[in-house]
Amino acid sequence: MLLHNRNIIRVVKDGQVANCIILKMCYDYALVKYEEKEYRIPYAVIDEVVGHELLMSNE
Repeated sequence: MLLHNRNIIRVVKDGQVANCIILKMCYDYALVKYEEKEYRIPYAVIDEVVGHELLMSNE
């Protein structure tokens, strides 16, 4: 699985599934944004990459 900043990932923990946007990649965890809050997610609970956030210009 290839991970990059701005990937949308699927996280599975305790039976709950959530899609999160990776903000920053660190050695032991990814900093993700979920419901307007930031969380540190260990790589072991990342289920899969489900998409990419497209950055569009304002022009």
